[in-house]
Amino acid sequence: MISSRISLSLTFFLVLGATAVQYISSSHPKTNKDGSISIVSKEGKLDTSELDFEELFFEIVHPKEISYTFRIKLAKGFGSVFQKPLENVNLVPTEPFNACGPVFNSDKIKGHVAFSIRGDCSFTTKSVNSENAGASAIIITDNDPLNEMMIDMIGDDTQRIVNIPSVYLPWKDGYMIKNALDKTRLGYAVINLPLNITNSFHKNKRKRAPWTQW
Repeated sequence: MISSRISLSLTFFLVLGATAVQYISSSHPKTNKDGSISIVSKEGKLDTSELDFEELFFEIVHPKEISYTFRIKLAKGFGSVFQKPLENVNLVPTEPFNACGPVFNSDKIKGHVAFSIRGDCSFTTKSVNSENAGASAIIITDNDPLNEMMIDMIGDDTQRIVNIPSVYLPWKDGYMIKNALDKTRLGYAVINLPLNITNSFHKNKRKRAPWTQW
């Protein structure tokens, strides 16, 4: 018989319809390989509320098929805050999309918001490369279809300075946005970032994407 003093970490996925919920029998923060943090509540459910230092929203104005309000989360330990709203700016996918090297389409990103995907390098690297391309901010979407939690993006150990806001976007939202842009061949979306959701929550909630759970 296994002693009750031995702590076992057990991860499994409970799938309800299309919703995957990850559970871990631990009450400690879980640091992922890329530096992001997942928090596990006492009940064992992954939760980031203990480290919610900033949660924001942005909206897509165009194209109309993805004209919704999206929940995002500001990075922790690197990057800047939003000094002012970025209104009617373009959200432009970086080339390459992982932004792990020099961004080739800097002519389209300069003065606008870079759109990148998690993985292959640190969040800091993606942010630095996008800033070097002239981006005013960067939105980094998750690359894990099974992760529906709002993770905390933290910096790497290089201590590089990032002077633009860097925010996290869940996988489903990022996938739907990128897919729509690829289909329309528009190449960018027009957005407002961030939104003051506090005073207009109910109005913006009505614009929530049909696949979103917040």
